[in-house]
Amino acid sequence: MNKSYVIAFVFAAAVSGWIISGQMGSIADSAEASVAAGAQEVNAVPKAEKVRVRIRALIAEPRSREIVLRGRTKSVRSVEVRAEIAGRVTKVLKAKGAFVNAGDVIAHLDIYDRPQRLKEAKALVRQRHLEHKAAVALSKKGFRAETKLAAATTLLDSAQSHVTRIELEISRTQIRAPFAGIIDSRPVEIGDYLKIGNPIAVIVDQDPYLVVGEVTEREVGHLKVGQQTTASLITGQQVAGKISFIAATADSATRTFRVEVRVPNPKRDLREGVTAEIRIPLAPTPAHFVSPAIMTLNEDGEIGVKIVDGDNIVHFRAATILSDSEKGIWLVGLPSQVRIIVVGQEFVRDGDEVIAVAETEPAS
Repeated sequence: MNKSYVIAFVFAAAVSGWIISGQMGSIADSAEASVAAGAQEVNAVPKAEKVRVRIRALIAEPRSREIVLRGRTKSVRSVEVRAEIAGRVTKVLKAKGAFVNAGDVIAHLDIYDRPQRLKEAKALVRQRHLEHKAAVALSKKGFRAETKLAAATTLLDSAQSHVTRIELEISRTQIRAPFAGIIDSRPVEIGDYLKIGNPIAVIVDQDPYLVVGEVTEREVGHLKVGQQTTASLITGQQVAGKISFIAATADSATRTFRVEVRVPNPKRDLREGVTAEIRIPLAPTPAHFVSPAIMTLNEDGEIGVKIVDGDNIVHFRAATILSDSEKGIWLVGLPSQVRIIVVGQEFVRDGDEVIAVAETEPAS
C-alpha cells in the first residue's frame, strides 16, 4: 500500500477519535450536572414537621371502688300454712299482722269424736297386749304354733298404730306456726270448713332479712360470700350485712347473676319488695384522675387515652372508668407512671413521633 495512504488513514482515525472523545466528555458532564441538579431538587423538598403536643405526667393513686347494684328487699323465708286434716274452724287465736313464735297455735279445728275414738283404741291396745302376752307364754311351752304367736303380734301392732293415727289427727286440729314470724295473711275465720290442703295463714320470717340484686358477668368475679355490704332503701333506711349467696348460673335473659345480702332486722321493721341500692366495697386499686376531655377512641371503638413513651412515640392505651365526679374521672388499666397527651391527642396517631411539651412549659 502507498505510504501516503497509510499516513492519511492514521491521521483520519486520530481526528475521529478526538471528536468522539469530546462528545463523550460533554455527555458525561451533562449527566453529572443532571444528577447534581436532581440532588438539589430532592434536598429542596421540605420534610414533615413533628406535631407538638402537651402532656401531663401522672402517677397512679390507690382508689377505693365499689360495685353498686339496684335491688329490693325480700324475706328470708315465708310459708303458707295449710290444713292437714278436714274440719271446721272453732277458734282463731292470732290476727293478721300478729307476731308468733315457733309452735304458737294460730287456730283450732273441730276435734269431733276423736277423743272417744282414742279411748276405744287404747282399750283395744290393752286387750291385744294381754292376748299377745298369753300367746308368748303358750308358745314357750309348746302349746301354740308360731303362726298363732305371729298373728297375735300383728294384732297388737295394728292396735298401737291406730292409737298413733288418732293422736296425730288430734294434734293436727291445732294449727301451729312452723317458725317465728309475722302473720302476713290469714284467710280463715271461725266457722269456715277446711279441706285437706286449704290455706290457713301465711307466715313471714322477718329476722334476718334479705336485700337481693343482680350483678353483671363482668363484675361477679369481684364478689364472694361473706363480703361486707351496705344498702340504702327508698324509705330512707340504711342497713348493713354480708353477701350470703351468689348465683352460679346467669339469668338467660339479662346475663346477670343473683346476689343475696343478709341483713339483721331485730326491730322487724323491714318490708318485702322495697327498692334498694346495694353498695359493695372492693379493695383499693391503682387509678389515674383525668379530665374526660382527654378521652378518645381507637379504630376498634375502644375508649382510652393517648400517651407518649420515653422516645416521644404515641401509643393508645385502653382504660376503664372506675368512678366519676363533677371535677373529673378515675381511670384504671393504665401503667403506674404515664405521660398522657392532654392537648393535641386528636391530631396524632398510634406510632407517631411527636414533640412532647409539659403542661407547665410555655408554648413556643
